[in-house]
Amino acid sequence: MDLATFCGTVGASLAMVAAIMLEEAGIVGSGYMNIPATVMIGCGTFLSTMANFGLKHNFNAGNWAKTAFFNTPHNIGEIITIILNFAQKARREGLLALEGDIEGIHDRFLKKGIQLVVDGVDPELIEAVMDIDTTSMRARHKFGEEWFMCAGGMAPTMGILGAIMGLTGALGKMGGGDMMTTIHSLAIAFVASFYGVALANLVLIPVAGKLKFLDHEEAFMRDLIMTGVLAIQAGDNPRIVEEKLKAFFSPAGYPVKSIE
Repeated sequence: MDLATFCGTVGASLAMVAAIMLEEAGIVGSGYMNIPATVMIGCGTFLSTMANFGLKHNFNAGNWAKTAFFNTPHNIGEIITIILNFAQKARREGLLALEGDIEGIHDRFLKKGIQLVVDGVDPELIEAVMDIDTTSMRARHKFGEEWFMCAGGMAPTMGILGAIMGLTGALGKMGGGDMMTTIHSLAIAFVASFYGVALANLVLIPVAGKLKFLDHEEAFMRDLIMTGVLAIQAGDNPRIVEEKLKAFFSPAGYPVKSIE
C-alpha cells in the first residue's frame, strides 16, 4: 500500500470530520477566527497534497520553503572572473596547470567541469555529463514547484468545503428563531473561503513561483558555466571566451570589467 496516498486521503477525510464535529459542538470562533475552517484548510490542504506525492517529497516541503525564503543569490561576476582567469592560465601554461586551483573553486558545477577538463575528457563527454547533471537538478527542483502549486490549488477548495460546512450549520440554526446568531454564523462561514484563497495566493503560489524562478536562474548559471568550461577545454583565446559569456547578457548587463 502506498502510505502517502492512504495517509493523505484518509487524513484529509478525518480533518473534515473533525471540522464538522467542532462546528456541531459550537467551537467556531468569532470575527475572522474560524476554528473548524483552520482545521479543514490547514490539515486538509497538506494531507490532500500528500496524496499527490510520495512521503519523501512531502517531508521535503520544509526544505523547499526554506530555499524560497532564504536563498543565497549567485555571484555571477565572481564565476565569470574565475572562468576568465582559468582561460588565461590555460592559454599560457596548459590545461594541467589548472589542477592546483580546482580545490579553491566553491561552485560545485564549475569545479566538476574544470576537473573533467584537467582529466582530459573529450568535450562531447564533458557536455553530456554536465547536461545530465543539470537535467537531474531541474527534475528535483520541479517537485518543489509542483508541490506548492498543488497545495495552492487545494487550499481554496478546502476553503469552499469549510464555507459549505459553516453555511450548513448556520442554516440549520435558522429554525431556532435567533436571527442574529444565524447572521453571525453565516459571517463566520464565509471566513473559510477567505482563509483558503489567502493561503493559496499569499503564500503557496508565490513560493511555487519563487522556486520556479530560482530553478531558471540556476539553469542560466549552469549554461554559462558549461559554455566557459568548453571554451577553456577548446583552448579558446580568453577574449573569445569572454565574448561567448557576454552573449548571455544584455549589452549593459555584463557584470564584470572586460579583459583589456
